[in-house]
Amino acid sequence: MKRVYHQLVHTLSYGDAISGEVLSLRRALRQHGIVSEIYAINVHPRLKGEALDYRELPDDFSGDLILHYSLGSPLNDLYRSLCKARRTLIYHNLTPPHWFESVNPVIFQNVTRGLKELPELCKVSDILLADSPFNASELGKLGFKADVLELPLDPERWNLATDNGIAQALKAAPGIHLLHVGRLAPNKCIEDIIKTFYFLHHHFCKDSRLWLAGIDTDTELYGFELRRLACELRVDHAVEFTGGLSDSQLKALYENSTFYLCMSEHEGFCLPLVEAMHFRLPVIAYASSAIPDTMADAGVLLHEKHHAEIAALIYRIYKDNRLYSRLQEAGAEREKQLSYQRFVEQVAQYFISDCGLKSASAAGGAALN
Repeated sequence: MKRVYHQLVHTLSYGDAISGEVLSLRRALRQHGIVSEIYAINVHPRLKGEALDYRELPDDFSGDLILHYSLGSPLNDLYRSLCKARRTLIYHNLTPPHWFESVNPVIFQNVTRGLKELPELCKVSDILLADSPFNASELGKLGFKADVLELPLDPERWNLATDNGIAQALKAAPGIHLLHVGRLAPNKCIEDIIKTFYFLHHHFCKDSRLWLAGIDTDTELYGFELRRLACELRVDHAVEFTGGLSDSQLKALYENSTFYLCMSEHEGFCLPLVEAMHFRLPVIAYASSAIPDTMADAGVLLHEKHHAEIAALIYRIYKDNRLYSRLQEAGAEREKQLSYQRFVEQVAQYFISDCGLKSASAAGGAALN
C-alpha cells in the first residue's frame, strides 16, 4: 500500500514563495512514489486544478499530514482535529501584527490569532520544521526545537520565454535599474527603497529607474502612501509600480535590472534574494530577521539605513566592474546551495527515510526542557 503525505495551505497563490514550496514538496514526494495532494481554502485561478478544497479531506484521515503555517486560519482547527494523522508543521513565520494595525485590521487579526494558536499546534505536531534558521529560532523561543528545510529555488519556474516588451524597455534605457520584488507590505519598508532611490537618481545617476514588482491587494493604503512619497520626492516619473506580473514579465525584470535592493525589516526567508542571485543580480539588503541567513556571504548586508550612503554605495559598485562581478559570482555560489536537488535530498531525509522521520520527530514535536 502506497504511503500518503498530504499538505494543507491556506492559499495556493501564483508566484508566492510558500506556494512554490508547497508545489515543490508535492513534486519531490511524488518522485519518491508517495501519494500527495494539496488541500487549500483559496486557490489562484492560474493554479486551478493544483489543489483540492480543504473540506474534501476525510475527517478520519490517518496518513501523514503537513500544515504550512503562516497565519490564523480555519486549517489550524482542522489540523488540530485530525489526531489519527501523523502531523508535521512547517513554520513559515508570522509577520508581527503591528505592521498591519493601521493598514488592514483583518490581516492584523489573522496574524494575532496565528501567534496565539502556534504553541498549541506545535504541541500536537509529531514533526516541526522551519524554512530558515531564523524561523527555527522563533520556535525555539516558544520552547520547541525545529529542523530547517530551506525554501528551494526551482529553475523550472524560469524555463520560459522572456517578455520582450519589458526586456526592450529596460535595454533601451541607459543607467541603473533597481529592482524589488514582493508584495507592497509595510514590513518590507519600501519607503526606504524610494528614499534611497531619491539620492541615487538626483545625485548620482539621473538615468536610473526603480522597479517595484508586486501587488498591494489588502495593503492599498500602504501602496497609496508609497506612490505619494515618490511624488513628493520628485521621482514618480522614474518609479514603476508594476502590479502583478506573469513569470515571463518578472523574468524580464530579473534579467535586465542592475541591482536588487531589499530594505525589509521582517522576512521569514525572502526568496526573491535567491531569485535575483539566480539571474546574476548583485544583491544589497538590510540585515534584518532571516535575511542574513538567506544571503550568507553572497551580497552586501546593510546594518544602517543611511539612504544617501547606500545610494553612493550602489553607484560605486556600478562603476567598479571587478566588484560588480565578484558580487555576481558570490550570488551564483549561494544559489547552488539552495537548489531544487538539495531540497529533494532534504525531503528524503525528513519525510522518506525512517531514521530521518525518527530524528525529526524527536527533535521537532518535543518541547525543549
